Amino acid sequence: MDFLTNITHTVTSWIDIFQKLFIENKNNIEYANNFLFEHYLLLLFSFLPLFNKLNFWLYVIQLKEYRWDRFTEYLKTLQWNSALINMWSLLETIILLFSLYLFVTPAFEIMVYPVVYYFLIIQSIFVFRKVIKKKLIKPKYTSRVLMIKAIYLFAYFIWLISLIYIEKANLIYSFTLLNFIFLPFILFIVNTLTLPIVIKKKNAILNKAIQISNTYNKPIKIWITGSYGKSSVKEYLTSILEQEATILKTPENINTEMWVSDLIIKKLDDSYKYFIAEMWAYRLWEIDLLGKIVNHKYWFLTAVWNQHLWLFGSLEKIKKWKSEIIHSIIKNNWTLYINWNNEELRELELPKELKVVKYWNHKWADTNFEVLSVNEWITKFNFEYKWSKSIYYVPLIWEHNIINISWVLAFCYDMSFKTSDLMKYLKHIKSPKNTLSIIKHNNLTLIDDTYNLSEAWLFAWLEALDSFKWIKILVIDDILELWSKSSKIHKEIWEKLAKWNYVDKVMYVWVNHKSDFIKWLIKWWFDKDSILNKLSNELNDEIILFEWRNAWKYINNIIEKTMVHEKIDS
Repeated sequence: MDFLTNITHTVTSWIDIFQKLFIENKNNIEYANNFLFEHYLLLLFSFLPLFNKLNFWLYVIQLKEYRWDRFTEYLKTLQWNSALINMWSLLETIILLFSLYLFVTPAFEIMVYPVVYYFLIIQSIFVFRKVIKKKLIKPKYTSRVLMIKAIYLFAYFIWLISLIYIEKANLIYSFTLLNFIFLPFILFIVNTLTLPIVIKKKNAILNKAIQISNTYNKPIKIWITGSYGKSSVKEYLTSILEQEATILKTPENINTEMWVSDLIIKKLDDSYKYFIAEMWAYRLWEIDLLGKIVNHKYWFLTAVWNQHLWLFGSLEKIKKWKSEIIHSIIKNNWTLYINWNNEELRELELPKELKVVKYWNHKWADTNFEVLSVNEWITKFNFEYKWSKSIYYVPLIWEHNIINISWVLAFCYDMSFKTSDLMKYLKHIKSPKNTLSIIKHNNLTLIDDTYNLSEAWLFAWLEALDSFKWIKILVIDDILELWSKSSKIHKEIWEKLAKWNYVDKVMYVWVNHKSDFIKWLIKWWFDKDSILNKLSNELNDEIILFEWRNAWKYINNIIEKTMVHEKIDS
């Protein structure tokens, strides 16, 4: 007790001394100069950490397409928790609470300032290391991102400099740290304030795209949509059509109305024979708008799955959305190519007046195919459509790829392509980037399927891998944006993965369901030692399947590790 009394007395004495010094120097010019110099330093060292956070949250907001509904779904994930509640944010919160004592005792600043100052220096060093290693996460610098960033930074610096000018130390610390902690929400407020400008500009761009799309009617326009499979289908179709004609297509996974409209404005004209647009509707009423933008004649619906529950809120609304698709197709006299292998789509009641091509390897479909053999990653299959039957070879494996190829072939048949030409074109077709791309590295076979986000396709690939005799390793992320169904769906995936014994080893590479992942695999008798924390340097004769977005970075890691290991051995 005497020790605690002495400590308390000492601290109280320090505060009295600091307060006396603070009050005595308050009106001195020297104090004012020191105050300004110190807090300009504080402002300087807060810039890098703030800039890093600003870029990261702008990236997230842009990724969620500036939509509050998509962002709130993100808030429900552990991914969000790790982004917001981490070591830095914890320290920022503690220091913020520590600095609030300045409102009671201004002299406490002599202790607060060094804490904040050195904390920002340490944080700046960590960010600077990220800059050097080129690991900073940043958005694409569109006009909208630049506008949000400019408005935020202008308001931030004006307010902070005004606080320095009036020498309000307590407010300076609080304001700086509050910005660090609540930055994503502040950015969404700025985003909301800019909405009138954005909406006006957006409507102008959409109307211009619609006008241009209506002006150029020579290109055959195709709209590809669905929960998954859009990019694969687009790339397969493009790789065939471009061998006979000029093609304009939406690049990579660019599929929003604004990106597509921008492409139409900048590039669409009658010099192209085909225009292929990959797009996804986020709301029921958006179908007609997107139809006007593309002004297409052919619509390809690849699949519908509960991955997009967050978009519509319930399966009933998804069914309503599908009905709206049918209504739009009939109203505009379009032709629908539909994946009849997808159970959700088979629930649709298709009116007699609908122009439709159902693709699947089933008697209920309009196309039919049969895989005859798979040899050296080449699939031989026969294909039947409109009383025509032919045998094709394609450098792709697994049935889901052949399903997608089947509707591409059906469309080409409808466009009067010659069978002999299609046979030649298919021999040179390639998997899209990050979609079952096969990488041969020494004695390893790496299968990059990290763009895929489908449960159905995951198990299709795993079933196909079952025919290989090598040791099979699965490196897997999880699926985002499953809304309230996320936990249930992932548990079903892990259970199925364990019970069916598809792979010898598995590695989970994300945060959202890690505890459930381990628990459910072990519950269904998966070998605990086969649940990996990292991939070994001594891999040999393995086939490794990388599934879903965050698994992609482990591909290069594996290649680098094995190369280093080989150098050591040699």
